[in-house]
Amino acid sequence: MVISHNVTPTVFYWLNELITKVVNPKRLNKKCLKDFNTIILVRYIPFNFFLYLIYLKRKSKKIILLLDDNLLDINIFSELPFTYKLKIFFNIYCYKFFFFLFINEVWVTNRLLAEKVQQKISSNQIKIKLLKLSHKQNFTKKKFYKISYLGTSSHPIELRWLKTLFLEIQQQRKDCLIEIYVNKKWRNYFRSIPRIKMIYPMDWETFFLDTSIGKSDIVLNPIFNSNFNNFRSPTKFFDIARLKAVGIYSNSKPFCDFINNNHDGVLVDNNIESWVEKIFFLLDNSKERERLFLNSLKRIEKNSI
Repeated sequence: MVISHNVTPTVFYWLNELITKVVNPKRLNKKCLKDFNTIILVRYIPFNFFLYLIYLKRKSKKIILLLDDNLLDINIFSELPFTYKLKIFFNIYCYKFFFFLFINEVWVTNRLLAEKVQQKISSNQIKIKLLKLSHKQNFTKKKFYKISYLGTSSHPIELRWLKTLFLEIQQQRKDCLIEIYVNKKWRNYFRSIPRIKMIYPMDWETFFLDTSIGKSDIVLNPIFNSNFNNFRSPTKFFDIARLKAVGIYSNSKPFCDFINNNHDGVLVDNNIESWVEKIFFLLDNSKERERLFLNSLKRIEKNSI
């Protein structure tokens, strides 16, 4: 078992073969640890596990600490931010004098760090091991998809609705990256969504350049009836074509009067189930995505807007 708050770069590159066994300590009942012979702690020691780890070591469980930074040698006068120094102190530094009670080995990611850790750990009972990279650098086997929302933070109703949709998508699939433009307030709101890329709003020129070199598979355009929304221009159609993507639109104004359904875009009623079904269908059918995109491109090129 690997205990880490997230799948970090350290886990990805150094423990890649164990990535499916990563567990967040906040979601783990510590008593479940007794079912494992080897436990790997990544960077930090969960406070509520400390005493139980001592018990487990006495029961001949192998407990390993993986370090990729010089976390055992903090200095109050160092250049590190003060809050980060506090985090290091309470999550690992304060335990270093007790490592011999609950740690069997310390794994490190470079030779210089191995030497430093050896200096900081006085006990000869703890083995220092220099790890080799376990990641095979194969990034091409699995296909990933990008789902984007290009709206701004001035659409609170749509954003709240999207959170429910995003959660449903990410719970059912592990191959989607969601991209959304939101300000600081909404970043906190969407933080719990897994595999989400949150981009701060930008001026039009920067946005145009960014979307011209970017690429998405599907762009979502939910909109709810209001006196303001009904009179909006369907400019997102052009942004989506520039991203070489397929647009899914709410089956309401202004989109229902503009999009040729299932020809240059897709219109869907505003319920989560219908959107999830249509998104998954398009993700799993690349030829259909290409057909819809090419039709939208032809429409723009013929000036038949």
